[in-house]
Amino acid sequence: MKIKLLHVSEINRYVFDKSLTWAQYYEPSDIDTLVNLGYDRTDVTSQLKIIGWSDEYWFPVPNTTDIGSFMFEYRKAKFKTLSGKVLDGFLINSGHAITLFGNKKDWSVNVNLLNLLKKNIAEVKDDLGLNVKENLLPLEVQVSFKGIETIFGKKG
Repeated sequence: MKIKLLHVSEINRYVFDKSLTWAQYYEPSDIDTLVNLGYDRTDVTSQLKIIGWSDEYWFPVPNTTDIGSFMFEYRKAKFKTLSGKVLDGFLINSGHAITLFGNKKDWSVNVNLLNLLKKNIAEVKDDLGLNVKENLLPLEVQVSFKGIETIFGKKG
C-alpha cells in the first residue's frame, strides 16, 4: 500500500472523510509499524526522505490499527454539549486535547490550558453555534475509530 503524507497545515475536517485516524511520523520505528499495517517499506522510506524525515507530516491510519500505535494521533470525533448540541472535530492522542470544527475556524482546546480558552470563549461559542450562556465543557466524546467514548473537560 502506498502512503499519503499531509503537512500538519493540511489537516482539516475533510481529511477525516478519507481516514478516521491520522498519525504523525515521529520516530524510525514508525516505519516498521506502517509496514506491519500493509504499507510498502520502500514507498514509506522514499516519501519520508523527500520531506527530510520531518515530524510535521501525517498519514492515514487503517481502521485495523491498535489505539496508540503511534506517538501522536488525531481521531475523528463527535462532541456533545450538556444541552445536547453535537459538534464535529477530533481527539488528540489520549484525550488531553481536542479540536472543534467551527463555522469560521477550527478551535483547539487543551484540558491543561483551559485558562487560554477564557479570553476567546465568546468567539468560540459564537463560531460553534452555542448560546453565550451555555457551558462549552464538559463534552461527551464519541470517537468513530474503535467506538471510544469519554468525557472531555470534566472537573475533578
